[in-house]
Amino acid sequence: MPRCREFNIDEALDHALNAFWLKGYASTSLSDLLAAMGLSKSSFYECFGSKRAVMLAALARYSARELAETRCHFAAARPLPALLAEWLGHALLPDACRPAERCGCLVLNLAIELAPHDAEIEASVRQHIDALADVLAEALRRGCEEGLLPATTKPPLAADALLNLLSGIHVLAKGGVEPARLQAVIDGHLAALFAGR
Repeated sequence: MPRCREFNIDEALDHALNAFWLKGYASTSLSDLLAAMGLSKSSFYECFGSKRAVMLAALARYSARELAETRCHFAAARPLPALLAEWLGHALLPDACRPAERCGCLVLNLAIELAPHDAEIEASVRQHIDALADVLAEALRRGCEEGLLPATTKPPLAADALLNLLSGIHVLAKGGVEPARLQAVIDGHLAALFAGR
């Protein structure tokens, strides 16, 4: 693949990722991708082969980055309530690492658009969700060991509840619900999670 050596593949995938993130997979045309990635059609096909292959590669890059950042976040020597509040609140930050303020979560967008009728996308989305749940469950287990959570807390179930909350926050934010209202939802959920400790 000689043309792949003529440009930075990771940078090109990041630009493709943003294009899919902003418009969705179906609405992102080949012309959109070529413009975003700064590639000629011949370089695009020689290096990546297809729009779908680019999307899968961009999704894998996004997932790896997000999981690494989440693991790093929860490995910090800080109280669990603060770590969870910051992690959930990140979805509301206007300057978060997203191409636009109301574009939602890339994995969630693809889960809604493609996963129901694409087994490979479904597998990638599930792999990301399951890995994220494992990171959260481990952080919650540590919280239980440190006496920060009620003794009745089941870390895997609590982790899934947090993922469900985060998904809902992304969807509501994308729909234009005010950040203050969503922050109140986050605060209420965390207050309930840590109540009775």
